[in-house]
Amino acid sequence: MKPEAEHIIHAPPPMLRARFAGTAATPMDPKNNRLKKKPPVFTGPRERFGQMLVRIRQLEGNPHYIAMGLGLGIFVSITPIIPLQTLVAIALAYLFRGSKSAAALGTWLSNPLTIPLVYYANYKLGCLLLGYQTTLDSITFDSFSQLMALGIDVTWAMLVGGVVIGAILGILAYFITFRIFVTIRRNTQSVDPESGMAA
Repeated sequence: MKPEAEHIIHAPPPMLRARFAGTAATPMDPKNNRLKKKPPVFTGPRERFGQMLVRIRQLEGNPHYIAMGLGLGIFVSITPIIPLQTLVAIALAYLFRGSKSAAALGTWLSNPLTIPLVYYANYKLGCLLLGYQTTLDSITFDSFSQLMALGIDVTWAMLVGGVVIGAILGILAYFITFRIFVTIRRNTQSVDPESGMAA
């Protein structure tokens, strides 16, 4: 009579144990035994604006450098060049020696909540400056090609109005940001980093 074979449970190799050590188990879907995916986290305009403020405060550089980049980014965000805003803002920041990171953050002002209002204001102002008659009650588009499809008069009016409004907001953003960062840097320098007390 042959002895029964022993059931030997082999431990996983050390490299495999190290690879999966500390990894939390992912819940399984009982219906199809597949791994459940975490639902994506969507942030609204309010949360996005808060994230932008946090990231702006984390930027490094002198106040002029940061303010120049942010002002250029906000200027570009007002113009109707949706797919190219970030690239154009970074290019302008490079030319004017501003913060490229701040310029990219400045384009966040252009979002689904603000685009219809801002672009219609561009159109109205552009028509006023160029002497065109306004023929649209609202403007919505998803790409520059769709903007061109609205007609050359509408496109030109939006570009002219966007440059004017963008320049005004960009200049205001520069001076406000410059003053804020001057205050932040001054308060930071007046605190002893070792004790955390005012010097």
